[in-house]
Amino acid sequence: MNNPGYVYVVHLFNYYRDSQLGKRNRTMMFQRLTKEVISYNISGCDQAIIQEYNSRTEKAYILCIIMGLMKRVYKQIWQAGELCYIDASASFESLNTSIILLYISCLAGVLPLGLFITSDELEVTIERIINLLKKILLKNAFFGRGPDVGPQTILTDNSAAERNALEFC
Repeated sequence: MNNPGYVYVVHLFNYYRDSQLGKRNRTMMFQRLTKEVISYNISGCDQAIIQEYNSRTEKAYILCIIMGLMKRVYKQIWQAGELCYIDASASFESLNTSIILLYISCLAGVLPLGLFITSDELEVTIERIINLLKKILLKNAFFGRGPDVGPQTILTDNSAAERNALEFC
């Protein structure tokens, strides 16, 4: 029995991905992703929100995800109201997206507060991420301080865009 070669398998995968999920950064891909976000939100206590990429209006692609664990951390861990960290890691895969994490450190270790996937790390995009996050957080987030007040301090990795967006929001 002959196994298919690497190039053949990659071709099959690309054909499947493009036909089932849509070409990258195209309308069909975002329509599929929007359906998945809606399904994800209906499924239970997890929450997600999406902003579709639009190159004509320079609107970045943003996906904010808050899982049940994160909601419990916001509500029950007092450090969530005091000191949070935000960290971005760029260009993880072929879509050239960034992953931004919001988290706290406590006795149990590092606990997540939010996961954000975005097409850029511009100040305006980070502002939009924060405002989308506020929309899906519970009123008692940040250990009762609420999403509009947030934690007392947020520590960044010396990113001017992150600092300016956090100060503005």
